[in-house]
Amino acid sequence: MRSVAGPLTTGAMADFIREASVRLGISRNRLETAVRASQDLSEEELEVIAVLLDLVRAGTPLPERLALSRGILSAIETVRDAARDPLADVDDPMDAEEAARELSLAEKEAQDSREEILRDSISSAEAARLTGRSRQVIERLRRESRLLALRSGRQWKYPKWQFDPDAQGGVLPGLAEAIDHLGLSPSAAALWFLEPSARLGGEAPVEHLRRHRPEPVIQLAWEQSLMP
Repeated sequence: MRSVAGPLTTGAMADFIREASVRLGISRNRLETAVRASQDLSEEELEVIAVLLDLVRAGTPLPERLALSRGILSAIETVRDAARDPLADVDDPMDAEEAARELSLAEKEAQDSREEILRDSISSAEAARLTGRSRQVIERLRRESRLLALRSGRQWKYPKWQFDPDAQGGVLPGLAEAIDHLGLSPSAAALWFLEPSARLGGEAPVEHLRRHRPEPVIQLAWEQSLMP
C-alpha cells in the first residue's frame, strides 16, 4: 500500500480508502467510518471504541457486546432528542451499579438463548445418523465452520434445524455460505438464522433454506457482514 505523507485531498483520500479496502478486505464504509473517527472524535470518545475492541479481543460473546452497544446508542439518541428539544432533560449517564446490572441482564439473556438452542440440538453421532455421513465428516464440517455447533460440557451439540435428510449431504443448502459471510459466534449465528427478518418477508432465514431458497439468505448474511 502506498505511503501517505501529509493531509490527503478528498480525491486522494477516496483513492486511499478504495485501495486499502481491496488490500485489507475491509468494506469502504468501515474504513471511511474509522478515518472519520480518528479525525473528529475526542480522546474520550476514542476510548469508548478502544474498550469495545478490548472486549472483542477478550472473547466477550457477541450478545453481550450488542447489549452494551445498544445502551450506548440509546444514550446517544437521548442526547439527539434533547438537542432537538431545548427544554428536554437529558438523563444522567449510568453509574457503575447500573452498568453492572445491565451487563448482568445481558449475560442472563445470552445464557438463556444458548440454553434454548441447546435444547433442540443433537450430538455428532446423531447428526451422522441423520445425514448418512460418518461422525468424522460431521466433526470436520464443524471445524471448517460449515456446520454450527455449541460446546456443552465435553461434547459438541449441533442445532437440529440445520439438517435436512432430503438435501444433498443432509445439510440445508446455502448454510455454509451464509455462516461464512456472517462471521459470528456459533450461538449468535444460530440466533440469526432463527430470527424473523423484514428483508425476508418477516420469515426467519432458516425457513428459506428449508424451502431450498438459499440466495436471499446468503445475500442477507453478506450484508450483515458489512454492518459496523
